[in-house]
Amino acid sequence: MNLNSIGRLIAQRRRAKGLTLNQLAAKAEVGRSTLAALETGKLSELGLERVSRLCAALDLVLEARPLHLDAPILQHRHLTDVAGRELTKAAIDDIITRGDIKSWRALVSAMRLDKTGEIEKRVVGTARTLAKLDPKARAFANLLPRLTASPGRRNGKQ
Repeated sequence: MNLNSIGRLIAQRRRAKGLTLNQLAAKAEVGRSTLAALETGKLSELGLERVSRLCAALDLVLEARPLHLDAPILQHRHLTDVAGRELTKAAIDDIITRGDIKSWRALVSAMRLDKTGEIEKRVVGTARTLAKLDPKARAFANLLPRLTASPGRRNGKQ
């Protein structure tokens, strides 16, 4: 996530909470013009302390984590034969953003096992949303059509 996407998120959250620029700026102890520049993508740099105060004022979590993990942070207990309704959007988000190709394949397997199509809807919707902000999620979204293609179609048959 870069400063421009953080600024857009802060603007969306500020509006959703019904705060004016002046109110949020005062609450987070940053200048109004600085906040306006952040929200419109006109800032090239803003200190971590100020970004942190803005996020805290809007009940947003500022997270630092390695870009690539050896394994998902959460064990994907949802990726079992009984995944079904346990495979929430939060779990899917974690699998896409923190998982690896093995986790992604297991997610696709869960989609194939679900005859209702609900898991596929959740995965596709979550992937589209995440792809706008996260490069790893964008990679998953780009791979998803190939991962979900039937084996015959992947090999050029049918």
